[in-house]
This record gives sequence, structure tokens and C-alpha cells, in this order.
Amino acid sequence: MTILSEIYTTEGRLNRLRYLKYMIMLAIVAGLSTFVMSSMATFLTGNPTGFLVNAITAIWGLVAGVGNVMLMIRRLHDLGKSGWFALIAIIPAIGFIFSIYLFFAPGQVGWNQYGKDPLKD
Repeated sequence: MTILSEIYTTEGRLNRLRYLKYMIMLAIVAGLSTFVMSSMATFLTGNPTGFLVNAITAIWGLVAGVGNVMLMIRRLHDLGKSGWFALIAIIPAIGFIFSIYLFFAPGQVGWNQYGKDPLKD
């Protein structure tokens, strides 16, 4: 599997360590690429708040956001929960606590309805 197919899928389960690794990697890649592309657009247009800079930032934010949700769904699958619980993350204070829970909660041991235990690979 390629790294993109590991991040941009909702099939299967994702343990805590991989979840943390992919989330950090996604944040770094999205942040750096947004910075570079926006800097280039600012250099070309001379306007740091122009349409091109805002469009690039919005597109990369959407790409990273979709990846974030997909990783969250796979992490929820590891906990034996439906991916629909990812909607909790959009509630401001509760979503923050929920995100922290996803980093620390141990997954179900053995098979569950979403697949095999990722620690048994």
C-alpha cells in the first residue's frame, strides 16, 4: 500500500501509534505545502491576501481535512465504533476532548466487525 492509500481510505482499523504517525505526517505535509504554495502565489501576485493565496490555502485545508476525517474513522473502527462518531469532532470543546481520547484509547483486541486487529500484523 502507498502512503496515500493508507491515509485516504475508511476501510479497516488503525492503531494508536499509526494514527499518531499519520496525523503528524499529514499536518506537516499539508502545512509545508500550503506555506510553499502560498508563498509562491504571494511572490507572483504581490498580494498576500489575494484570491490565489486564499484558494490554495482552502484547497490544501480541504485535502488535509478529508484525510484527517478518514484517519479518524479508521481509528474509531479500531475502537469498535461506527465512523459516524467522527461528527463529534466538529463540536468545539467536546471535539477537542474526543480527539485526545482517540490518541489514548486502546483498540479492541482481536477481530471486530471492521476487520482484524492491526497489532496482530
